Amino acid sequence: MAIGCGLKCSKGVLISFNLLFWVTYMIKMGIWIILDATKSHLFYLTSTEDISPQIIEYLAYFLIAIGCVIILVGFLGCCGSLYERRYMLITYFVFLFLLLCAELSIAVVTLVYREQLLTDLETRLITRFQQHYGQNSDHFTQAVDQVQFTYNCCGIMSDQDYLTSRWRNDSAGITNRSKINVPLTCCVLANPDVSNSGSPISVVSRFFTGTVEESWQHPQARDETACQDLDEEKNKIARHKNGCLENVEYLLKIDTTILIGLGIGIASFQVLGMIFSISLCRNLGDGRIH
Repeated sequence: MAIGCGLKCSKGVLISFNLLFWVTYMIKMGIWIILDATKSHLFYLTSTEDISPQIIEYLAYFLIAIGCVIILVGFLGCCGSLYERRYMLITYFVFLFLLLCAELSIAVVTLVYREQLLTDLETRLITRFQQHYGQNSDHFTQAVDQVQFTYNCCGIMSDQDYLTSRWRNDSAGITNRSKINVPLTCCVLANPDVSNSGSPISVVSRFFTGTVEESWQHPQARDETACQDLDEEKNKIARHKNGCLENVEYLLKIDTTILIGLGIGIASFQVLGMIFSISLCRNLGDGRIH
């Protein structure tokens, strides 16, 4: 254990810890970025009047910002170890403690928000779906389409949700759309490729250009005529029938669990860093060099 180490041992442990900490943090952030593609759409689906759809995203980006501070603090810890400066190690300890509090706060806030978002999710989604899908609510409409495309589902509870929706009633009055009963993302598609939906390249492209390159925006039905048919026997092989509610609940739980796990995981590492810095400070005071 570092507490029982000599000076050289404590220095080596603390420097090794910081190097490992940086690598681990980068891996965790890489996982978050790769999983990022569906998040903005998901949060627009699950948001409430009291919780902004961007709130979980803000928490995630705050966690990333904390990571940048961690990297700088890590350099401070390494310098304190190499040059045996007690004041640097004490400053390092204080910063780790403050960051620890911030990360645990993020985990707690995320957990609280998750419970609020899951409360009455079914009723909230059905109401918003019936009133807002396709009604100049671009974020909500895109969120529904993205989930339908990715998870081969249709509507909230089933494909029948569209038959009583405001979108369907408005569509029925337009001549060239009179035969559209469900969006094309509900159909069995000829272009169901979602392999790039979470690629880092896609994330970077959206960040700098604001463009969306996923194929769910341009669905191509394998048999559109059968998909749009009201006859259940005819459309069952060309249209997805299951609703998306379970998928939305699952995604919300998984994404928030990842965020909570990142916060707690990084905080746990920082506790070790605090212990190692205390050990080195003690050894500096003892003057042991073995």
